[in-house]
Amino acid sequence: MPIVKWSKITREERFFTSLLFHDILHDNKPILNLLGNRLEELSDLSLVDVGYEVCFFRDAFHAKPALIKERQQLLEKQTFDLALWLSDQSLVIIEAKAQQGFHMAQIKALQQSRSIIRRISTPTYSISKIHLIGLCSSKYGLKKSTEQEFDSIIRWMEIVNSYPSHKEEYSRADCIYRD
Repeated sequence: MPIVKWSKITREERFFTSLLFHDILHDNKPILNLLGNRLEELSDLSLVDVGYEVCFFRDAFHAKPALIKERQQLLEKQTFDLALWLSDQSLVIIEAKAQQGFHMAQIKALQQSRSIIRRISTPTYSISKIHLIGLCSSKYGLKKSTEQEFDSIIRWMEIVNSYPSHKEEYSRADCIYRD
């Protein structure tokens, strides 16, 4: 009986975003090019840091010294799928979906997080701008109202072209929408 690899059946976007996180760590130029093509203000920037499943409010508050000045208990458990800190002190938050679409409550929480981070950052930990990026299947026909909630949308098939070493996995992320 052949063994079925989990990577061939999973529908969990954390699997795919974990691969992307590691691909970005290995080579960040493709994601920076993709972002720069989407948002001109991000072109010619470099990556300072990247995080996966970032529990921003919890960890930034508990850092020594604290990176943010106020505790946000209601948002402490909120995670950002991927977070990229760029050389102009901007932050790119990527919300990824594979099998499903975006939910408005989740998008509103991201927007709330953006405004709170701007308000509570400290002089030693200042974030100049926060960009919200949606990453989803090319099969997912976003409503215009949903798309407008993000600064830009990237499709998994674009990730396939940017990081071909995981072509099979990213193609799977793109094709499993609504499976």
